Amino acid sequence: AGPDVVVNVFMSYNPATKKVKLKLFAAFGSDNGGMNFNGGSRGMLTITVPEGWAVHVDFQNKDAIPHSAIVLADKMPLPMAPDRPAISRAYTKDLTAGIPTDGTDTMDFTASPAAKYLIVCGVPGHGPSGMYITFVVSATAKVPEYLK
Repeated sequence: AGPDVVVNVFMSYNPATKKVKLKLFAAFGSDNGGMNFNGGSRGMLTITVPEGWAVHVDFQNKDAIPHSAIVLADKMPLPMAPDRPAISRAYTKDLTAGIPTDGTDTMDFTASPAAKYLIVCGVPGHGPSGMYITFVVSATAKVPEYLK
């Protein structure tokens, strides 16, 4: 299948197998008081994946307080305690309670249907406090992109 293409420390993909691997860190640095994913908050980081590709996410919480992740439709206002992912299986365990400091989980899902989504922290109040980034499933993109 050939080697993976490394985009950056957070993303790699294999065009032959149509699989993208993402690293998603809660509280990567101090942006938005630690309420961020990979240093991005309030939608100011965009991950784009071609429709139909397999997505594997390695989640790790770097913060002193619990966090989680869920893919939601891009609609405001964000729910205080989201519980239904917009894409099947696109959420971490312990969504409301969150994953503790240095805790990890994985998400495996298919990027479909094409639409604009958000990756949001599911701990109550964290999403509305800006803990979300943009996740796009694209019908036209040929390869994944990561833009900050």
